[in-house]
Amino acid sequence: MSFRILLLLISSVFSLNAWAHKAGDSYLNIVQDGPIVTVGWDVALRDLDVLLVLDSDDDKQLTWGEVRQRSADIEQLLLQNLSIRAGDDDCRVLGQSSPLAIVQHSDGNYAALRWLMSCNNADTPLSIDYRLLNGIDALHRGLLTLSREGQTTSAVLRPDVGPQLIDSDTSLWTTFTRFCREGIHHLLSGYDHILFLLCLLLPACLIASNGRWQSTASLRQSLWQTTAVVTAFTVAHSITLALAALNIIALPSRWVESAIAASIVVAAIHTIWPRVIRSRALLAGGFGLIHGFGFAGVLQGLPLTTGPRLSALAGFNVGVELGQLSIVLIAFPVLWSLRHSAFYNRILLPLIAVLIALVATLWLLQRIFLWQLIPG
Repeated sequence: MSFRILLLLISSVFSLNAWAHKAGDSYLNIVQDGPIVTVGWDVALRDLDVLLVLDSDDDKQLTWGEVRQRSADIEQLLLQNLSIRAGDDDCRVLGQSSPLAIVQHSDGNYAALRWLMSCNNADTPLSIDYRLLNGIDALHRGLLTLSREGQTTSAVLRPDVGPQLIDSDTSLWTTFTRFCREGIHHLLSGYDHILFLLCLLLPACLIASNGRWQSTASLRQSLWQTTAVVTAFTVAHSITLALAALNIIALPSRWVESAIAASIVVAAIHTIWPRVIRSRALLAGGFGLIHGFGFAGVLQGLPLTTGPRLSALAGFNVGVELGQLSIVLIAFPVLWSLRHSAFYNRILLPLIAVLIALVATLWLLQRIFLWQLIPG
């Protein structure tokens, strides 16, 4: 098991470019009025550049001229990656309702396209097949707002799950369960959050002595240490997740993602040299405040009213905690079984921490300077 963990972390340095950036979002707004469906789709220019190479002069700066020159290709790409059905019939594209435009979101510029569709069986729920960046970016999702018959519902679309049936059930329980599932997925696909948590868990069954992990903790001590770390991280990120999701505090995503990468570097150094910060719970709580802003990206992009937003926030937070708990339940027995291993304490633990620090340092440089340091 130890060597499998080691090999997994080594391969992560070289193979997962998706780890290096913020989870990509697009914003999909669908309004249905009888058989006529109006679709508005905002897609990040950085994502379109990956797919279409819009930056023709490769100067790392996309201009309106470069985007406008490829407007036909952008329209074709979006239409190829979104299908809508009503009942057993495909909805038919009627044409654009407005020309391609550029709009601003919190994390940069987006291409905005609007078009009209005609759907038979207008009384049936819509089935949406969202495929943008499928197989390219595992973290990408579409933030959907669907309005029909005077009701508005929101959902998170992932490109790898196939057609998703979106009904007009806007009950708070439906919203809660829908976003609970998304919270689980978000945590388990958020590799930076996982690596930060892993740094805190690696010495869970050890005690620091003279600046090194030398002594073996009892089961009671180990469980207490783990509980303290997880609780501190949970409380901290829940606070800032709520503040951000309720639009009380908003921070630039680039700052947040850079700070998250920096938190992993510090946590990894602490794992190698536990004199950096004496309390891992303090470390977890302090940096957990930053990670909460990272979790909030999904909820910030959805135009929800107070009741549904609170329900989505509660469900998403519960999902994040369930995903976090699953990691702890898997990791703790492994770490407990390794507690007497001199190879783990002296070689494997610091080596894993060094690899994590290396990956996080690359992320940090890439997020601050927008460098492409991890090949894709």
